[in-house]
Amino acid sequence: MINKLFFYSFVILFLPIFLISCGGGGAGAPGTSGTDDIGVIIEAQIRPYFLTAEWAISTSETTSTISFTGNFTSSVDVTQGDCDPDPTIIELEPFAEHSAVLVVNTKLLNPSSPFKPGTLYITEYRIDYFRSTDSLGAPPIESDKRFVFIPIEVPSGAGNRYNASSVVFFDLIRKFKYVEMLNSGMYTSKPGLLNNYTAEYTFFGKDSFDKSFSFKIRHDFTIGSFNNCDLL
Repeated sequence: MINKLFFYSFVILFLPIFLISCGGGGAGAPGTSGTDDIGVIIEAQIRPYFLTAEWAISTSETTSTISFTGNFTSSVDVTQGDCDPDPTIIELEPFAEHSAVLVVNTKLLNPSSPFKPGTLYITEYRIDYFRSTDSLGAPPIESDKRFVFIPIEVPSGAGNRYNASSVVFFDLIRKFKYVEMLNSGMYTSKPGLLNNYTAEYTFFGKDSFDKSFSFKIRHDFTIGSFNNCDLL
């Protein structure tokens, strides 16, 4: 089944929930909790995109796979330019929040156990934004917290199960604030308003037996003034 999401608003990072991995750049160390309690191994993936994302999940008795198409990019545009070279005509480029696909691949910690874990539910997530070492003079970005209800299915035995849903990556409020802070003269950027950051997601949830779990994912990205006229 193909799910399509259209929003006006490449690095794939895999994070097994039972390991601690540092991803790329930024401060803070991703971690997990609750793995033994829920009996599920999670591999999580964040894929940022702008405007459109499309994915397809195929599941057999023992194997689940996922494929993607869409405008996947880690370049976050914070300005809206005029796409028509004629000065008498205004044709603004698309401008909206930057989104991401959260992909969660689940496996049973012990497939032979008579205990079968229930469905997992992500109930909230927080995004913390950290300046990269080459952008220490960049504006600070306020954390973003969202309350959600994202069900995550698990396999019934050996094998895996993919799940996917859309989450926020960088919203319009933070885009406007970034430009405002640069215009204040208190912060710096490279030409084109460019600065590098790391987004660190922390997801919180419970399973159907009310046992809690959490996991983190990190993704590097660039903020700047990018030309998206080809997306009209």
